[in-house]
Amino acid sequence: MGPFANNRSDDRRDDLHDGLTAISDDSPLSTRTTRASVPVSALVAGSVIFLVAFVLRISNLSTAFANGVPQFAPFDEMYHAKRIAYSAARPFRVLDFDVNRGSHGAFCPWPPLYDMLAGALARAAGGRSAVRALAIATWFPPIIASLAAAVIAGWLARRSLLAGTLAGLGVTVATFFLDKSRLGAIDHHFLEFPIVIAVAASVGHLNRAGSPRIAYRDGALFGLALVTALLVQPASLIAGILAMMALLLFAEREGFRFMGAALGFALAAGFILIYRLLRPPGYPDEAWYLGIPHAAVLAGAAAACVVIAIAKRRALPFGGAIVTAGAIGAIVLAAFPAAVESFLSGSRFFGGDPWFSSIVEFQPLFFGPESVPFADFCLLGGGALVSAAAVFDPRWRVGRRGTLLFFTLAYVALAISSMRFLAVAGPLAAVVGGIAVSDLRDRGFSRSVWLLATVLLAPSLLLSAGRVIRPAPPLEADAIAMVRAADFVRRSNAPGRVVSPWSWGHLFNVLAGRGVLMDNFGIMGRRTEFENARGILLSPREKAVADYCRWNGVRFVILQDPVPFFAGHAETSGFPRSAFEKPGSTSPTRLMTSTFWWRAYFEGGRGRPGAGSAGSAFRDFRLVAVERERPTDLRGAVQIWEYRPAEE
Repeated sequence: MGPFANNRSDDRRDDLHDGLTAISDDSPLSTRTTRASVPVSALVAGSVIFLVAFVLRISNLSTAFANGVPQFAPFDEMYHAKRIAYSAARPFRVLDFDVNRGSHGAFCPWPPLYDMLAGALARAAGGRSAVRALAIATWFPPIIASLAAAVIAGWLARRSLLAGTLAGLGVTVATFFLDKSRLGAIDHHFLEFPIVIAVAASVGHLNRAGSPRIAYRDGALFGLALVTALLVQPASLIAGILAMMALLLFAEREGFRFMGAALGFALAAGFILIYRLLRPPGYPDEAWYLGIPHAAVLAGAAAACVVIAIAKRRALPFGGAIVTAGAIGAIVLAAFPAAVESFLSGSRFFGGDPWFSSIVEFQPLFFGPESVPFADFCLLGGGALVSAAAVFDPRWRVGRRGTLLFFTLAYVALAISSMRFLAVAGPLAAVVGGIAVSDLRDRGFSRSVWLLATVLLAPSLLLSAGRVIRPAPPLEADAIAMVRAADFVRRSNAPGRVVSPWSWGHLFNVLAGRGVLMDNFGIMGRRTEFENARGILLSPREKAVADYCRWNGVRFVILQDPVPFFAGHAETSGFPRSAFEKPGSTSPTRLMTSTFWWRAYFEGGRGRPGAGSAGSAFRDFRLVAVERERPTDLRGAVQIWEYRPAEE
């Protein structure tokens, strides 16, 4: 059915829960009884789902605090903790430029909304000190995620208790979403599902607007939802792109819906441009930083919507209208400085970048080198199967249902390419699955309902049960030595920055209070600086490393055992992997064994007879500490080397 077809009669019937059981006019119950009973069932369903979701998400209470101090994983959560504490001490301000990032300070690529509001709310709730504010903020993820599950359950239960219950439970036990919304999981991932479904719902409403006035109202609400999503996570631009595609697929013949969408996109673009103009000098205009590139895409979408609205009004051929709209949208996008370059750079988010490929969350489902298909299926959840089957039901091809299913299948596809999208894909699929199962019950397939309900919930339950019964501590065993190293550096009186493995940069920034040359943001905004800091350890000359440390104010170099990491380290530093790893094996080449990293870690910086200046004993570096998880550990130690020039 083409986008110019008149789907009005189908769309009027459509809702997220159309076709589900409702009390008919000839029911023996009176209208008054009907209207009273439905809200009660919705309230009960929402309340029960909230309690279940909340209890599951605080099952790690025993490990979430230590003597009243909240415990955070030493990765992105730790930097969120720094920003939330900053905003709690300075309400409605946010840590934007951090002097401890990079050689001369750097901007944070995260937008301000989440950390700023979390800090302000924690302060309002009594968080006068940093520890108290963070102890309050650590409860936000389980509360907000549980509310999201409860609202979905209650909303759907107004028409079908089965749909509301299944969807609410599916969202509750979606494994990746559960992991990202437990006590202490203060990374912004727990907000991504609520804001994406808000964008999808606003587009669904816009697609059904019955008049220009309603379309403009719904368009403004859509723009507000999109701005909110972007101010939490710039990658939410994906939701905006999907919204544009959903409009093309499911909007009716009337062009005013596209004018409403143009208003929403334009409002979002204008707000992001104002936000960018208020940034301090030096703020990057790149894909990873909310600003001009994102406004360019939104402005292009607004222009395309205007063209399509005009084409619909004049009944022009659909194909030509789409081509013209795409061309004009592309011209508008290209008119913004650095927009095209940033757009192409941001596409590496979906693959092809060695740094992203080294991160666990960016590994593909089913196709990764260490993928276990059944475990990956359980991570994705049974809702993905039910959602795929819903494509064959005509009611899922129009209106709100079509929009919801389109968003769901798109995020499922994104999750298969990168696990990072599971926090959205899993719960979205659970919502579609809950409605679809209830549909079957209402069409007389009662015997299949419980089987499909099991398919919907069982895979996620299999993985989530273990996480609830035996919650993992925030600090894994392999992080203990690195935390001790950060504590050693914190207690040192010697001034200077730190070169540490990039994945531990936030730890040394926050816990040690030191400037770091690399951190968990990796290449975002600082690719050259990141690759230089990472690649210097592969130099075979101590003098080159010493010069680098002197020029960048580095005092400490933190070294891990190179054996598990050196090949990937070389690749993400911009070097060919084959230069450091022998082809067909995991053994180091002669070049690798001559590097500063290898010689420091395994040879203690001692000289090599006959190796020339590149193999002479270290003059400017000395080993000051070795930290282990346990004193008996022979491998996995973390070495702390201090740069101290021989002339000092």
